[in-house]
Amino acid sequence: MDTLSALAVKVLFRLISWLPARVAGGIGAGLGRLGYYLDKRHRNVAHRNLARIYPHRDRRWRQHIARESFAELGRTIFELPHVFLRPKKYLLSRLEIRGEDAFREAMQQGHGVVITSIHVSNWELGAMSFSLLGYPSAQMYRTLRQAGLDRLLKSWRERFGTMLHTRTEKLRWLYKAMKQGACIGLMTDQHLSNGIPIPFLGHMANSTTLPATLAMKGRPVFSLTFQRLGRDFRFRMQLHPIDIPPPSGDKNTDAIEIMRRINKPLEDSIRERPELWLWTHRRWRILEQEPQIAEVVYGAP
Repeated sequence: MDTLSALAVKVLFRLISWLPARVAGGIGAGLGRLGYYLDKRHRNVAHRNLARIYPHRDRRWRQHIARESFAELGRTIFELPHVFLRPKKYLLSRLEIRGEDAFREAMQQGHGVVITSIHVSNWELGAMSFSLLGYPSAQMYRTLRQAGLDRLLKSWRERFGTMLHTRTEKLRWLYKAMKQGACIGLMTDQHLSNGIPIPFLGHMANSTTLPATLAMKGRPVFSLTFQRLGRDFRFRMQLHPIDIPPPSGDKNTDAIEIMRRINKPLEDSIRERPELWLWTHRRWRILEQEPQIAEVVYGAP
């Protein structure tokens, strides 16, 4: 059954890849908007998140952003056959790249580079962009429950040279890859149960501090913003070098400050085009689960 599922997905992706990317994306966007009305649970999550971040905006605006976020997710899913099956030359023609000179200089030092990003627009293409550009890269990913589908997806993601490692693996692979001069991709916009509360879009959220730990070990850090141009299958990726402050003597304080600097360009990109971000994730779960933390941060209601 697992093999049949993988085969079905492979055939379906091949069929969708024959459509123009804009047409496939438009179909996906329409299905995403339909999903907004059918998926009450994730719709409510998006509404709660938007009300938290944009309390000053009216309800109609927040509903529109939530609906378009569903549309962007649907558009991204239906673009995946193009991301995973189209040739390198085609994909590179869809990317407008900014800030590569500073990134290239950091890579030439040979000690590895940390790249942080978020789940915005077509993040799968963003993750593949470094191997597309010819840089050695390694990333962490979440496995699928269906082994056959997981193997298929992993082979597509790695087809230009990126090496993927599961979240359950020990981090020896990461330090080995950096010693070999690779860039390491890490997402910073997901709730981490054992993370540290750090402000994200102005509200405390449990976050990874791994990028900050690597920065304190002397590794260069860049934040990657990745935005769709209009509604087409064209994107602008920009690499933002992060200025690491001198150590204060307190590692926790330093980690929080570094993560704040890392998140700043990522937060700015969300504010610029909020409909492109994945609002259906419970990013501020810590405030929902631990009301006393919200009371300390924001004051008693």
